[in-house]
Amino acid sequence: MATTKEKIIETSIELFNEKGCLNTSTRHIADKLGISVGNLYYHFKNKEKILIDIFLNYIKIVFKEVNSINYEKDEIFLLKDFLLNNLETDIKYRFLHLELNILLLSFPEFKKIMEEQLQNEIKMIKKLLNHQISYGYIKAMSENEMNFLVSNSWIIATNNLSYWNLLSKDLIANAKRGSLNMYYFIKPYLTQKSLGNERVKDIEDLLLKDYYEL
Repeated sequence: MATTKEKIIETSIELFNEKGCLNTSTRHIADKLGISVGNLYYHFKNKEKILIDIFLNYIKIVFKEVNSINYEKDEIFLLKDFLLNNLETDIKYRFLHLELNILLLSFPEFKKIMEEQLQNEIKMIKKLLNHQISYGYIKAMSENEMNFLVSNSWIIATNNLSYWNLLSKDLIANAKRGSLNMYYFIKPYLTQKSLGNERVKDIEDLLLKDYYEL
């Protein structure tokens, strides 16, 4: 059975997606749950604390495959798993993508944590890229190109839903489009050793499955 804290998180995500984070108050969350605002504040000091908890949960899920790599071995990154598993994650946490800029402006503690997390992500992704290059899964590149590969990947990952949601209200299709954005961006950097691996090949077909009007 879910705890009250877990219920607050899940209800907040639901309301943030429905109404927007800025338009959702702690009273809205408490009323939806059928608890007092005081009870909510027992678990979370304010809405920003809820937002931060949601963001950290999101990051933990998104980077599961990145953190599972054994950097001491010849091991390919689970790109297929990464893109396919995060389809539902991006849909569930879509308000983070759609409201990111205004959230950064409105919540200073959230912004600080996100800045710290971004620095961690840059180090993490560079470590992953260097590992994959060393074992021949990704083409060699200069440090400058790697820096921009990392930054462009972050920009695509955080903004693709905003783009597609302006063109369509189909959340599932939009999430697949976002994953394809990332795949088509990364694909030119993949070597034949990578493209022929079971954990990479067929990604495009799987993302396009049952959806033809991209």
